[in-house]
Amino acid sequence: MNDYCCLDIEFPNVDFSNYYMKSKVEVSSVHHTHLYTEGDEIELRIFFNDQTYFGEKLMHWVGKIDGKKFGSFLKVDVSKNETNKRLQKVDLSNAKLITIHNSTSYYENGKRYIIIKIDTAKFYWNPVKDECYTAEFYLDDKGFRVVELFYSPLFPVFSKNDGKFDIRRMNDSLEFYKLEKSRFRPEFNFVFNDNRNARSTSIIKEPKIQFKYKKGVTEKDAIFYGDIVLMLASFYYHIKIDYVLRRIHLPEHTITIKNVRQKNYYNTNGSLLEFGIFDFNKFLQSSWQEETIKNFTLLSKTISLFNQSHLVDSYSRFLIRYNIIETCDKQQPNNAKFIFVLDKRQRKVRQNEALSKLLETIKPEEHEDFKKRWHNIQTLLQDKPMKNQLVTFLESQNLDPKTFPIKIDKLKELRNSITHGSIDKVNDEQLERANILLYRISGILILNLMGIKDWTLNTQIN
Repeated sequence: MNDYCCLDIEFPNVDFSNYYMKSKVEVSSVHHTHLYTEGDEIELRIFFNDQTYFGEKLMHWVGKIDGKKFGSFLKVDVSKNETNKRLQKVDLSNAKLITIHNSTSYYENGKRYIIIKIDTAKFYWNPVKDECYTAEFYLDDKGFRVVELFYSPLFPVFSKNDGKFDIRRMNDSLEFYKLEKSRFRPEFNFVFNDNRNARSTSIIKEPKIQFKYKKGVTEKDAIFYGDIVLMLASFYYHIKIDYVLRRIHLPEHTITIKNVRQKNYYNTNGSLLEFGIFDFNKFLQSSWQEETIKNFTLLSKTISLFNQSHLVDSYSRFLIRYNIIETCDKQQPNNAKFIFVLDKRQRKVRQNEALSKLLETIKPEEHEDFKKRWHNIQTLLQDKPMKNQLVTFLESQNLDPKTFPIKIDKLKELRNSITHGSIDKVNDEQLERANILLYRISGILILNLMGIKDWTLNTQIN
């Protein structure tokens, strides 16, 4: 069996005759392609007739488009030459272009090809009946921390040197967590390598999220549930965690989604200890499901900002965390009205009397302009003075700004100074204290969006 998939790829809405130079031979509408997914790369080798200059034309066209939308330009079919008959179809519509390589040395069996590397590929296979309504979502290297605390270390269990070893789940993490029409838990997939003649054996622990679904779950549901768990883990550990492989078993097909592993990243170590949440297991055991599903879009945005704030300088960190508060604050101003003791007619009489007294202080030639102004403010005078909207919002989140070690007005002053470029007015120590406070506030706002109310706010900053 081949170590690649055979595909037929079209670019239905691209006229390649407009790119590079004219060729005597017309560019084919369908291109035979080999898709390689071994290792940490996803590679397309698109074959073409050398006389069409398709490689050069494709290079020129790629330079004109948004590489993030590369897959949306493709029409992909499984080739009749494909030897793996379990493969139903391949979807590259969400693929982003990573690199493209063209060389006159790229030949295979007398046909020239161009190499394109992309970040994701989705495959649909004939179903595996015994695995129906289950899934395994494999995490990247950053996801190892999500699973490791659910297991004890490998240790010997033999008493008579019988060669038995064991690695088991911690006692309080045996159950699956509920998520709408699914259940899940973090697990290791164990891969071992042994040789009778070797003095050592290797065991590789691959972190994954194991899912079990109720009947009727769709592909869209399964991907959504996986995204929710990934979002929770990324928030808890303060770092963007990704899946490298998702395998979803449904009645009509098994779906595998491969993603390129992020090789270079800044490794941060975070937790929610600051908020009184002691480990990821306890976090998952709280009641977050309903509100997290409802607020998924807003949570995705705020958690991305929250994690990004750990990767930037102190000024940017402040602005990002302040922005999280503003993003979460979607309240509409609710102006309270004064309670009148007179009816409408009586109020009108008193207002006219007041106007007459005020007109005595104005030059006669300006009376008409003053009357217009007077009538315009009648409605405004019915409203009580508004409270600070930021204060009102924080109070609605069970936060008391009066207990903050830094006053709201000072936070606004810092925000204005940084936004307007007056960095020289910002005290470094005060900025650091403000960043610590905003970290705590933004974290609590995210917990509230998840429906988690059992948190603590530390108002002491040493």
